[in-house]
Amino acid sequence: MTICTSGDNNSNHIAFEAYKYFIEHGTHKHIFKEKEIEVHYCDLTDDNVFGWCEQCDDDSWLVTIHNDLAITEHYKTLFHEFQHIIQDIYGIKCEEVRENEAYHIESVMYREMCAT
Repeated sequence: MTICTSGDNNSNHIAFEAYKYFIEHGTHKHIFKEKEIEVHYCDLTDDNVFGWCEQCDDDSWLVTIHNDLAITEHYKTLFHEFQHIIQDIYGIKCEEVRENEAYHIESVMYREMCAT
């Protein structure tokens, strides 16, 4: 389907680049690209997180990202949240599994992206 951005960030092009990379190199790209994703940028300083994602319905998610991340953390956070979308699609509920897998994917995908 699509990705769009909203909120306050001058680097929102990174969301499009991360999405494109995830679609092209992710193991579940066939199902991921069928979903609608909005990446919303805002100040998450008080929340003490870089981002999170929320499933809106069966086909759409809202990914909220801190609007002042260094480029490395920006990409890694997007890959992390995109992996949570894949987990939602497949019904993976165990938080320990979700987080371990998402942290692994964010590092691997970022490292691979930088190597290309």
